[in-house]
Amino acid sequence: MKLIIDRIEENIAVMELPSGEYVNIPKVLIEDACEGDSIVITVEKKTKEQESDTHSIFERLRNKSN
Repeated sequence: MKLIIDRIEENIAVMELPSGEYVNIPKVLIEDACEGDSIVITVEKKTKEQESDTHSIFERLRNKSN
């Protein structure tokens, strides 16, 4: 998804979505970006192996706390 920086207000960047809606994000997430720049957001799905690793970590932590 491509977002365009509409404007920056103090520590908030107002981003325009492809739908024409606007969302605010903390400016710290885009560091040196300026008004008119675009940001591309991608979503990476977890693999089955990553899910298994995450589950194992939670189980070990749960066992330690008991």
